Amino acid sequence: MKKLITLAVVALVGIAGAFAFDLGGIQGTWTDSRWDADWTFRADGHIILTYHSDGEQVFDFNDSNIQNFKPVAGLSGAGFEFDCKATGRHYKFVKGLSADTSLDMTITPNWDQEEYSKKITFKK
Repeated sequence: MKKLITLAVVALVGIAGAFAFDLGGIQGTWTDSRWDADWTFRADGHIILTYHSDGEQVFDFNDSNIQNFKPVAGLSGAGFEFDCKATGRHYKFVKGLSADTSLDMTITPNWDQEEYSKKITFKK
């Protein structure tokens, strides 16, 4: 049992290390079909929000507008979270420990504690 827990912790730390503000090798696009949105995580650390339907850029999250960026890890998976004053929201993205390529996304507006939670699907 101790070995299983140790392996799980090591896996979580490894995954959490992959999600740093310098996103490094984390590249790809995930789609939120409810809001016609694509979230693209680029190797240069930018997170680009675009409309899925026409590709128009909505917002570029980067080191000039992201605050409190930190990795998160737990029994359900690992990822990162951050605040953005420009949008007035807190964002959290978590990749589960399974082979599923989806991300769990949670957005909490600063003016309301009502969270928007959605499993976004890997596009490319």
